[in-house]
Amino acid sequence: MKKIAYLISAISAGLFSTAANADISVSGTGSVAYTDAGGNATSLLGGGVSFGLSTTTDAGVTVSASSAIGNDNDSVGSGSQVTGVTALTFGFSNGSITIGGDVGVADGVGKVGELAHYNDNQTSITNAVGIGDDEGDGVSASTTIGDMSLAVQYVWDGAGGGDVDGAATTSQGVSLSMPLGTGTLTIANASDDLGGTNMNETGVAYTMSAAGGTLSLGFTGTDGDSTAKEGEAVSVAYKTTMGGVAVGLGYTGHDANSKTAQQTDITLSSALGGGVSVFAEYSNVSGTVATETAALSNNTVAIGTSVSF
Repeated sequence: MKKIAYLISAISAGLFSTAANADISVSGTGSVAYTDAGGNATSLLGGGVSFGLSTTTDAGVTVSASSAIGNDNDSVGSGSQVTGVTALTFGFSNGSITIGGDVGVADGVGKVGELAHYNDNQTSITNAVGIGDDEGDGVSASTTIGDMSLAVQYVWDGAGGGDVDGAATTSQGVSLSMPLGTGTLTIANASDDLGGTNMNETGVAYTMSAAGGTLSLGFTGTDGDSTAKEGEAVSVAYKTTMGGVAVGLGYTGHDANSKTAQQTDITLSSALGGGVSVFAEYSNVSGTVATETAALSNNTVAIGTSVSF
């Protein structure tokens, strides 16, 4: 991604006697895709412009934020939106703290095989392991301990209303990553409370080099008050490059409340230079899944192009 950086300290210093030294960067993305779900064809267009802002205090603390003008690129019903600064990140010598309105907890770590992005018109897996809510207004922190990376999160209002002490939806998470053998091991736990309905998720993922590519193995276990989400999931993904084409193969199998279902994904991507790439995706679900309709199918296909400016 190309970035245009503006160092505004020199300009502001000439206009104001008490100006802060700040950096502003601008970047953009765009994409167009054609999707098909059992004959239901859809065109998807999206992208946007992102603004990154940062400054450094006299004590060496880096404070950064972002803002954007965007359009969701994988949903037909999406509309253009403008977001102001919704989070502040304070960077220290050995980590960072973020306070914001879109903080996500460490769920989904073990579902390494879910690779498809353009599958909104796919039938849903009826019983899929997971928690009910995973982001909202909250705080996250990360640090390093030797060669390990530790991150913790707490969402005090999953509804995004800023209610610190009385929100109906709250969640929290923690993750730890470390080198192990020839790969990297990540262990995570996340839980939520949706108006008194509690779910807990533990995920494990291991990624290593294999056969000229990258092999990832994952496991997810959940328990709590939502019976349809209680159970286990195993997941695997393999990514490699063949003739300049990035290939991804993913599989995730769910066993929740004694009902099983599977998701299989294939992704292809080729860079054309200048930030431009073309891609293709295929995704299939089977087992205990929702009924197919004229708009939803077990099989989805997508082709398109994306650009980074």
